[in-house]
Amino acid sequence: MNKLSAIAILSTALVGAHSSANPSSMLANTPDPNNLDLNPVVPEYALTDTPYTTLQKSWAPIEPTQEVRSKMNDGVFTVYQHTQYADNGLGVMQVQGFPWIEHRELAPGFVQEGDQRRSLAYALVIPDPQIIDEESPIRLDGYDSVYRPHGQLTLQLFEAHVRTARRISDLSGRPFDFTVLPGDLTDSSQKNELEWMITILNGGVIDPDSGIDDDPVAGSGNDYNDSFSSVGTDWPWYPVLGNHDVLHVGGFGLIDEKLREAAVSDHLFTDSLLSIFWGGYVAGHTPDHQVILDAAVITPADPERLPLNKTELLQALHDADGQPAGHGFSQADVDSEKGYFSTYPLPNKPLKMIVLDTTDPTEANIVISYLGSMDRLQFNWLREELATAASLQELVIVVSHHRLEDFHGNSEVSPETIESLLVGSDNVILHLTGHGHASAKRILQLSGDKGKGYWELMSASTMDAPSQSRVLELVDERNGYLSIYATNVDHNSAEDTLAHKARQLAAGKLAFTVSGDDGDTVAEYWKADVTAQNLLLRVKLPEGVAANLAALDLPERIESVQTLNRF
Repeated sequence: MNKLSAIAILSTALVGAHSSANPSSMLANTPDPNNLDLNPVVPEYALTDTPYTTLQKSWAPIEPTQEVRSKMNDGVFTVYQHTQYADNGLGVMQVQGFPWIEHRELAPGFVQEGDQRRSLAYALVIPDPQIIDEESPIRLDGYDSVYRPHGQLTLQLFEAHVRTARRISDLSGRPFDFTVLPGDLTDSSQKNELEWMITILNGGVIDPDSGIDDDPVAGSGNDYNDSFSSVGTDWPWYPVLGNHDVLHVGGFGLIDEKLREAAVSDHLFTDSLLSIFWGGYVAGHTPDHQVILDAAVITPADPERLPLNKTELLQALHDADGQPAGHGFSQADVDSEKGYFSTYPLPNKPLKMIVLDTTDPTEANIVISYLGSMDRLQFNWLREELATAASLQELVIVVSHHRLEDFHGNSEVSPETIESLLVGSDNVILHLTGHGHASAKRILQLSGDKGKGYWELMSASTMDAPSQSRVLELVDERNGYLSIYATNVDHNSAEDTLAHKARQLAAGKLAFTVSGDDGDTVAEYWKADVTAQNLLLRVKLPEGVAANLAALDLPERIESVQTLNRF
């Protein structure tokens, strides 16, 4: 299996043949009254004593032995048997970090000159948190490609990244300027999933339980349904829409009234063909988060599980606390269901961020696509935004959930047309994406024009292995070039925390996902991912943009060099 195939498999809404492997438990979701904690303490989960990024060390997924691989291939050991992952050697191991890999393809003739360089932007990228309400009756955990053994711990994973970023920011010479989240904020587009995500970003107490109050393991802070505290961030954050935010589990149907009614009800959703085959959710009172497939088993109803339509989703993001007001969306955007916007994330700086909506919530030939698309209206808007930025000599970063190569063939505007527009805009330097749950890089250039083009960077998901976020720093070299430092960050959770347990389970899931009959291995996947994790990208600037940046009073301290590289 090649790299792109592995990335495609990691997309959570992939439609394909259902595996014969099934969950082993059919327990009813009934709490044990003798196991309820009536006076819970709301903890903050611990980080390691010493901060680190993947420049210092990282957590690599472990390769299954041939004996274990044979059991996996024969169905003796299945993805649902997560309590046996460690016994079969699945999990993570700590490895030495990786230095930045320098690329000068877009910077012919680059020479770094003295200490004149200045830091323009210092930002955090958190793609695909994909917060899961594992007890929801509309989940499809009977489909092994959708099922995640760590799905009940996605909140703890996301919060661990926010907590890690907060510590890095506090230890830096300045706080992060902003955060961008390139889509898939939720897994099932549910109201409670979105509210959990927002609370983690802004800080506060999170109760990850839905339905009724479960306490699978007596005590506080020791199981997936225990409340916990998030320190949050105190800098602006900007969301991007992903396929999981507008479609049922990312690609298995539209958010219609039938689905909305089922989500808040008390029984497994079996009203669609897909749900008949693949429906399944986690029994929230079970210590080992066992999956329920029996439609006759009752799960406690919860109105907070309501899947949001696009207007409700945009309204919730617009109204969310935290900086900036609206988080990029205006009320007019909400009213017209416009999921894209442009903003200036650095006040009074010529850096424009253009956020696209590449989701495809339309139904064509009764096929719902988890892939990307763009209509003519948005394309015309994008063209005008780029023209304005060019006339003002502004630097441009484009953000979307999907890469251009992740568009489907029926998109109203083809990916080739969009690529041509972006490549032809000299001041576009970067296209940030998510969706693939892996690190990847690509140069898009004008044919035969060396140095003209931009970088497309896909960042790993916080929820799936290797579970990383990314720090970006833009450095004006003051000689006509820009340097882009991209540094991946493992969440710094202590090894006795739930977030670290989730990291181990996610690596186990990866072993089932990327190692198939064609001989692909976890090691090969990891090796390819590492080449796009820590990067130092040099880019030649248009003269007008370089002059605009040179006129700014920017920090002399380069945080990537003086903070991230010195942990």
